[in-house]
Amino acid sequence: MRLPLQWKVLIGYLVIAGVGMGTAGWLALDALEASDLDQLRAGLTAQARIAARLFARPLGTTKPDAAVIDAMADELGNAIHARITVINPEGLVLGDSYESGEALRRMDNHAARPEVRQAVTNGVGSSIRYSDTIGTRLLYLALPIRSGGPDSPLLGFVRMALPLTEIEGRHRALRNLLAAALGGAFLLSLGLSLLVARSVTRPLGDMVEAARRMARGEFREKIRTHSSDELADLAGVLNYMAAAIEETIQTLKDDRAKMAATLIAMQEGVLVLAPDGTVRLINPAMEGMVGRRDMEVLGRTYLEVICQPRLNEFITEVLKRMTASSTEIVFGTGPERTFQVQASPLVQGTEESPGLVLVFHDITDLRRLEQVRKDFVANVSHELRTPLTTIKGYIEALQDGGVDDREQRARFLETLRKQTDRLNLLITDLLLLAKIESGQVPLKQEPVALAGLIDRTVGLLRPLIDQKQHRVVVKIPAELPPIRGDEERLGQVFSNLLDNAIKYTPEQGTITISAELGKAAPPPAMIEVSVVDTGIGIPLQDLPRIFERFYRVDKARSRELGGTGLGLSIVKHLVEGHGGAVIVESLPGRGTKFLVRLPMATTPVLPYRT
Repeated sequence: MRLPLQWKVLIGYLVIAGVGMGTAGWLALDALEASDLDQLRAGLTAQARIAARLFARPLGTTKPDAAVIDAMADELGNAIHARITVINPEGLVLGDSYESGEALRRMDNHAARPEVRQAVTNGVGSSIRYSDTIGTRLLYLALPIRSGGPDSPLLGFVRMALPLTEIEGRHRALRNLLAAALGGAFLLSLGLSLLVARSVTRPLGDMVEAARRMARGEFREKIRTHSSDELADLAGVLNYMAAAIEETIQTLKDDRAKMAATLIAMQEGVLVLAPDGTVRLINPAMEGMVGRRDMEVLGRTYLEVICQPRLNEFITEVLKRMTASSTEIVFGTGPERTFQVQASPLVQGTEESPGLVLVFHDITDLRRLEQVRKDFVANVSHELRTPLTTIKGYIEALQDGGVDDREQRARFLETLRKQTDRLNLLITDLLLLAKIESGQVPLKQEPVALAGLIDRTVGLLRPLIDQKQHRVVVKIPAELPPIRGDEERLGQVFSNLLDNAIKYTPEQGTITISAELGKAAPPPAMIEVSVVDTGIGIPLQDLPRIFERFYRVDKARSRELGGTGLGLSIVKHLVEGHGGAVIVESLPGRGTKFLVRLPMATTPVLPYRT
């Protein structure tokens, strides 16, 4: 059974007070009784000495007269209100103030009485015992009777007896009074003990409740105490501790929130492992990489979470050595992705590391850009080398005598002109593309009438259209709002798209240019312009790469048609620079569709008139 501290303190105080007061009362009463008996004994001794002198004369005769002695005992006993017994040296009772006549003669021999034997030995004897004669406790005191000094012959004994009724009654009253006093003192101690216990345990109870609030995370309410003792010091320490814990917890919460926000915002995947390989922490980016949420992986080993043998081998090796290391790994549930994995042990000032942190940097785009750069350099080198090689060859042919042949010279010079034009066009497109990518080509943001822009573009390319006998269909509603952008650069966009459609569409083909207001596009509103041809189409595997520099589906055919391989890349960058997008759809042999989305202008332009 659990006993509260208040009751422990209370019971302890009461036990101490009760034992102390009871012992003190008992000792005091015992000392008082002993003092009363000593006083009574001293009084009896003085009376006994007087009686011994009185009875020395009748006992000193040759044959003491029992009747005379008994009469003297009666008279003296009545005078001093005590029982007087006169005994000869052999123990025979000669006189007694309480008995006479035949009763006196029937009295027992008193030589064996304790007080008589003590009187023989010590000169005075006393005892307390119950008297059957009068039915009460008596104090007996005996003295020897001698005729002269201590060495004179023994004539007998005088014994004084006094009832203890009065003393016992007084002592009984004292005991009752003491019991009442002790009871009152006990009740007073009970009240005082309760007050003391409450004064001690109430602050302790407040501290216990404060500790419970701390356990629940409540640190605002302070412990209040009105004392200035150790309990007040303890309350102050607990209040200081609560404030310190609250500040520490708040700091930890802030740090945890910052860390959580950082981990959520990080594009890099973060995985924290315990020394045994179990997952302790994973951020959202890493969840996407492994295809599982944190609740599914926390507490499980990395071997269960990561299904990449090479990565698992790397982690196993790092966990064994517990040293920083890095590697590059390609994995992914969909398209392959390349990651730079940096592993570092968690160090906390101990010899044994508490775990391992792995950071996954997605370098897929970096590697792709590196490959694009390599391809770009190779393509530029090849594209520049081809016309330069041709020019050099024809120049050498002219130097070797071809200049003297007028017809051959004219043919060679025409070829040189074409290759020079091609080289000039290539360099011009490269410079334009470089300026667009670096933001050096400012794009105006003006309302542009789409119908007029398309008509002018078709007009510029009319000779090529007529040469291949194409039919161009323009479907642009008159009520269509204007687009917002740079009219010259947008003309370049549609010129490139239309030029491609003309080149890759067989003779007598159809090219359709249409526009409409975008339906599902979010604000700002977009205008969708499509350029659809009935040409040779683009294979499905080549569609993702047609906007790359120098990428050609059919390299030989593209060079034969005079393309540089940069037109669609320029289109993509210009459209995106206007805040739009370009999408391609195609099937081999069934034509190609380029869909260009451009933002709608908020201010009108003058209607276009043909």
